[in-house]
Amino acid sequence: MTDESGSRRRIPDYVVIGQVRRPHGVRGVLRVASMTEDPQRYRLLEQVFLSRGDDQRTLFSIEKVEIAHDAILLTLHEIDNRDRADEWREAWVEIPGEQILPLEEGQHYLFEIVGLQVQSEDGENLGTVVDILRNPAHDVYVVKQDDREFMVPAVPEFIRQVDSESGIMIIHLVDGLLEL
Repeated sequence: MTDESGSRRRIPDYVVIGQVRRPHGVRGVLRVASMTEDPQRYRLLEQVFLSRGDDQRTLFSIEKVEIAHDAILLTLHEIDNRDRADEWREAWVEIPGEQILPLEEGQHYLFEIVGLQVQSEDGENLGTVVDILRNPAHDVYVVKQDDREFMVPAVPEFIRQVDSESGIMIIHLVDGLLEL
């Protein structure tokens, strides 16, 4: 798939946008921890899939979206009581990959970062991004090569370039970075 600029993007079939934490009240409302930069994103949706991380997804129609200070309160037509809502505790909230919104220049979805080959500014291959640790201050990329693993703060001081088209991330090495 290509984006508006014509570059190739690795878009998965389904993208996680939240996780059900627990029921909210007795009428089947789900309290969802949002995993999107903009919680208003939920208001643009008509349907979502709930899954437990396997390939089995169940499609639900959205009746109502409320944005609380720490969660999304999601009312789905097919879930009308607390017991039914409790069945979906810890389920992933997903949308089809083709429904993701375009990002501003220089921004990347997490799924575009995982799997990138990491190189130093000198062209030395340092490994592959295998995970992303989400922290309040900034994300941290976990890079692995063979038995060695290190972490790179996702800040401009260290991340010089992300080229999802070629699958390469270029980082600035500083003393001690490979020991993190």
